[in-house]
Amino acid sequence: MNAALIFLIPALLGTQLIFSLVLTKGEICPGQRGRVHKTLPVLLAGWLIAAFSQPLSVLPLAAVGYFTMQVKTGKTRDAGPLKVFYLANVLAVVVWVAVMVGMSLPVIALSLMATALFGSMVAHILLTHARTRLQAFHRLLPFAGFASAMVSVLCLLWMASRLDEAQLQTLIQPMIASLALLVIGLLVWAFHLLSGKTVNKWQLVMAGALLVVSANFQLVLL
Repeated sequence: MNAALIFLIPALLGTQLIFSLVLTKGEICPGQRGRVHKTLPVLLAGWLIAAFSQPLSVLPLAAVGYFTMQVKTGKTRDAGPLKVFYLANVLAVVVWVAVMVGMSLPVIALSLMATALFGSMVAHILLTHARTRLQAFHRLLPFAGFASAMVSVLCLLWMASRLDEAQLQTLIQPMIASLALLVIGLLVWAFHLLSGKTVNKWQLVMAGALLVVSANFQLVLL
């Protein structure tokens, strides 16, 4: 099984959960809702990639695909069968559980934290691209990322503690690189908060790229 699913599936699940909150509770105008709907193909692409390694991924892929086909991306506030999107969230949890079967507890914990870390990152990029005016998310999503990243570091240390000395010596450099990139990525992500400037989509894309490279180094521990 592709180890990358340990991060990809949680990222998609986390993004869907945040989108569910935005579409049901977010105070967004019809135009903003339409722009959010237009970002849904990104989720479809993610589930399609996951399906090559985990066939169960076709279930949330089908649910999100059906929802995407039903929504109107124009200026309409209430569009699309939201119950189908909720079903997609449930199916995403099923896929995540299937991926986690047989994994060690530190890996399960790391993957669970990825739901908040990468889910918040992807959702923040997409919501910024959609030009939503939900200013609270520009603060809450980086905070969720920071909190989950701190727990992720503890998970990495937990995994490292289970290695023998020879393995640890081999993996020490990838671990240091992963942690360094994680910290830099978080700082780039929160740059708009630190500088008091408006959040920029390309700033978030750069932060996301750094987090993905960090995750790639983490995979060597798995």
